[in-house]
Amino acid sequence: MKKMFKLFAVAALLVAAMPLERAYAQENVSEQTLPGFDRNHLFNVYVGNFDYSPKTKQDGSGSKVLDVLAAVITGEINQNHDSYSDAVRSEIVKGLSHAFRFKVVDRDFDENSDNADYSLATDGMVYNITTTSKTETIEHKEKNGKIRKETRDLYRAVIVFSINLKDIQTGTIISSNTFHVESNESSSSWFGSRQSALEKAISYISREVERFYDSAYPLYADIIERAGETTNKQKEVYIDLGSKHGVYTDLTFGVYQLRTVAGREARTYLGRLRVKKVEGPDLSFCKVVSGGKDIKRCLDNDEPLLIVSRH
Repeated sequence: MKKMFKLFAVAALLVAAMPLERAYAQENVSEQTLPGFDRNHLFNVYVGNFDYSPKTKQDGSGSKVLDVLAAVITGEINQNHDSYSDAVRSEIVKGLSHAFRFKVVDRDFDENSDNADYSLATDGMVYNITTTSKTETIEHKEKNGKIRKETRDLYRAVIVFSINLKDIQTGTIISSNTFHVESNESSSSWFGSRQSALEKAISYISREVERFYDSAYPLYADIIERAGETTNKQKEVYIDLGSKHGVYTDLTFGVYQLRTVAGREARTYLGRLRVKKVEGPDLSFCKVVSGGKDIKRCLDNDEPLLIVSRH
């Protein structure tokens, strides 16, 4: 069992170490299911420390001068906020706990009472909790033609942290990912106070963590019954996942055709399913959003399909 766990750890490392944007955008399946493991097995994730350790510039001789010059040129000033480190950790743990296949245990692993099978440890660092401020002057033209100037302070926040997943038995890191979360969704989004900017950035943390690990460790489904269809198009199906797997309405799944080419597995993206109703612990009703013709062709011909959760 330990040997198989190490093999799985290597596979997970190759997937989870990918940049965040690529993990979300890719059409390829993220994780391999190894023999001996349940297809949608649940990991116990034991949470360790997420200490706040702000990164500092290595060049101490001129960094302060450069900071002052940058502030003069751009009008923007940075400020660290270490008092928010506990809130950041709380949102990291929340994001891990919302991932489909993670059951978070917010304590250290106890080798005398806990089962190492399907267990991981996690820890990391919070490197940056920073707000940037600038002063903006807006001109208003009065009815009498005079110009009235209004000055206001604006803020945005950036939070940078890392998460490590470790083999619970050896302490070996099997994946390490750095997350960069900002309060502003566009370069023009600024906030009226430091607190509102920080709160907005913190509110995004759990979502980003959840999405990343749902992509790295997705759910796999099978179509167990057809529903609505036409002569050449599949419109609705039932899958074998439900409430006990964390499936929810509007969750989408990618559908892939599997083929063997020169002894290797080839996957072709066909389309997408969307959950319309969760009807039991292991049953959900889905609408075929795209690829209905190809999906029906494969079902008619008993060709193997791979169905994987996606955001």
